[in-house]
Amino acid sequence: MNIVWAKTEFVLAAPDCTQVPQNGLPQLAVAGHSNVGKSSLLNTLLERKSLMRTSKRPGCTRLLNVFDVDHQLTLVDLPGYGFAKASKREQGKWRRLIESYFLDMSCPKRLVLVLLDARHGPKPSDLALIEWLNEQGIRWHPVATKTDKLNARMRDRRRSEMQDALGGMLPPLWTSSLKRKGVDALRALVVKELFE
Repeated sequence: MNIVWAKTEFVLAAPDCTQVPQNGLPQLAVAGHSNVGKSSLLNTLLERKSLMRTSKRPGCTRLLNVFDVDHQLTLVDLPGYGFAKASKREQGKWRRLIESYFLDMSCPKRLVLVLLDARHGPKPSDLALIEWLNEQGIRWHPVATKTDKLNARMRDRRRSEMQDALGGMLPPLWTSSLKRKGVDALRALVVKELFE
């Protein structure tokens, strides 16, 4: 499977899951805390500098942002969770939107990338999402972001701590948007999980 990642186009920003196109293509959903570096990683993955809007103020993604990747894959950028400055009402709205998307079973194949900040490891809300995905039988894989912010010793220590926090489940894939590390491995993972 040869996907030209740079051939990605924005489709729509959906306020509810019923507007996500049902085109029979596999779906790659990306979830994570508002400040986990989601937009930066996606821009690097898709070889685009500003396809995903990055901001110093977290919580900018508030809808299901849908992209077509080379007419072979639908990418869904989910609202970031855990944004402390958003109201409880707004956070509840985002949670319901994310849950309704995950519970829509009309997608033939779906993989969720759960992004985790390598500097801090999984937070309780990350672990709650993972537990919920497991309960729903939805495939997911952890991806550690901002690994360039750690020195080699801290990377080794944090890698072990994250693996323990995840209960020995899937080992996080380590990435750095700044240094473009782990991008090829991430692409290979997506192809393997969704097309093989």
